[in-house]
Amino acid sequence: MVFGSSLKSRGKTIVISSFLALSLSALPSATQAASEGNEDAREAFAQAQDFRSRGDVRSARIALMNAIKSDPQWIDARVLQAEVLLKLFDGIGAQAELDKAIGLGLDPSNVRHLYGHALQLQGKFNKAKDQLFADDIPEQSQAYAARIMGRTALQMGDDTLASQAFDRAIQLDATNPDLWVDIARFRAGSGDQAGAIAAVDEAVKLEPQNIRALQYRGELLRFQFGLGAALPWFERALQIDPNDVALLTEYAATLGDMGRMKDMLVIARKIIALDGHNPRAYFMQSVLAARAGQYKLARALMLKTEGRLDNLASALLVQGIIEHGEGNHNAAVDKFRRLVTVQPQNRRAQNLLARALYLAGDAEDAVMVLKPQVNASGAEPYALWLVGRALEALGNREEATGVFNRAAIHNVGEPGAFQPDVPMNVLAAEASRNPNNARVVIPYIRALYNAGNFEAAFSQAKRLQGSNPGASDAHILVADTAMGRGDYDEALNALERARQIRFSEPVMLRIVEALRAKGAMQQSGEVLAQYLNYNPSSVAGLRWMAYSHLETENWEVARYILENLRKRIGENDALIMAGLAQAYTGLGQTENAIAAGRIAYRVQPSSPVVSHLYGLAVLADGKRTKDAVDLIKKAVEIAPENIAYRHSLTRAYAVLRETEKTAKS
Repeated sequence: MVFGSSLKSRGKTIVISSFLALSLSALPSATQAASEGNEDAREAFAQAQDFRSRGDVRSARIALMNAIKSDPQWIDARVLQAEVLLKLFDGIGAQAELDKAIGLGLDPSNVRHLYGHALQLQGKFNKAKDQLFADDIPEQSQAYAARIMGRTALQMGDDTLASQAFDRAIQLDATNPDLWVDIARFRAGSGDQAGAIAAVDEAVKLEPQNIRALQYRGELLRFQFGLGAALPWFERALQIDPNDVALLTEYAATLGDMGRMKDMLVIARKIIALDGHNPRAYFMQSVLAARAGQYKLARALMLKTEGRLDNLASALLVQGIIEHGEGNHNAAVDKFRRLVTVQPQNRRAQNLLARALYLAGDAEDAVMVLKPQVNASGAEPYALWLVGRALEALGNREEATGVFNRAAIHNVGEPGAFQPDVPMNVLAAEASRNPNNARVVIPYIRALYNAGNFEAAFSQAKRLQGSNPGASDAHILVADTAMGRGDYDEALNALERARQIRFSEPVMLRIVEALRAKGAMQQSGEVLAQYLNYNPSSVAGLRWMAYSHLETENWEVARYILENLRKRIGENDALIMAGLAQAYTGLGQTENAIAAGRIAYRVQPSSPVVSHLYGLAVLADGKRTKDAVDLIKKAVEIAPENIAYRHSLTRAYAVLRETEKTAKS
């Protein structure tokens, strides 16, 4: 089989010698003779075929074990068991069965496609390629071999070979649903989300009961619209095979991300019952224990993963949190530093690393970690606050005050996808040479945007959008540059296209911002509600929903949302606590309002938002009117352009005069 000119030099002799080197050590004695299967074996074999046709591969595996036990010399049972084990992602077991079948006299060429699959599952990619490139693969197995070659190339990072292999597989058998699932994964990995959705939809259309197709459709919907959108697809697949470990793992992880921890724990325990060495099931239980503050238990559960997840970002995050929770700040620094290396643009990881460094006594490194974020637009208030603390520890009080002031006004700018350090003329030249290359053009667009040249940025973004219609980020860039021009209709059109590909948090926040800028408050609320329907644990979404209810004076709903956020993320978020002060003030519960306002003020005393809402809570209480005036006056002094603050101050002065007049009389 041939995928491209670079592949033609592979010789049959090399392939066969490689195959023999792999299989000879496991071959049974040459004196053994193959069988046609005795009566008991054939009965078990028929049961296995029935189980497999219904998607129950675990039961098929057990039935085939019985068939092989009844007649160990039967080649057909060995080969079918290998195919079932491949469905269960057991490459080692499948290879063992194929070795035995070959030892019983099976021609290796008949199962070379399966052998390549087994090696691919074991991560032996070069050896897998030797099998899958062989010239003697039967015609009926070449489509299978091409599909597995595509998977292998993907794992090796060879997108060109993967594309060639999948194209070849389509030519040979375009009706294979597993092929379309693989193509969907390939397209998603290449940034073509729309193409990935189309491919997996084709897989489901070809075989509505295909578990892998249903699972990946759920995964894409989770990526596209949010966590809740995936559940019906996972549950539909679990009705076909309730014991599919790969499917159960994705289902449990999604439940956990939605905050349904008890449900996640039930599924994780079921996974361990089916697969006692499943690392992700132990990891999920470790996450649950860490969230509950049971760090010793979390560590013990993490150890049960046997290091198989240690290089994953999510595992590094939890390991760092465990170390931090137990006060091992230097060990936490090590984990979070590795996490930042893996995900250099992950702001949460940067914040965690900086905090661990600060607590370990290394304030200077803490500042260096957050310096790129703080020096750019879109820095998070917590990052600014942390840098301020670190600068104080270094004795740079004047610089620290400036950073604290930025954190206080809660207006740090929109986050940019990329802050270029390369000169504009260099970026322009690169973009001119490669106008359709997103990696080259995006830095140029961001540079134009940051320089305030919104017209040029918009023009470049539109060109990139035209050549990448399936990429959500291309539409987001158009939206950002359009909003920079004040063209919210164009921004909303681009965001709607992005939303159809992936209704992510950044897309949701931009839609809400654009609609609010147009005065479409009800529409922005509807968008928020739709997003939260699929992502009920989204902190950003819940914040906006709470603020929307505060604006419309739905005090009880706002209080309920904010109190739940307070339980989840603590009391160190000044805006959440200030919002609670406003909600409790509206409800007439001034004691609770003052308590919440006091906490917010302790966290960020220089915030005009906090000073204003805390002042209104004190004013409503009526016992310390002078203190209320001082707080609201402080908000006006920090943000004199804010009309609402000035109106509140006028009212507070009127109440103070009335109070003083009453006291004199």
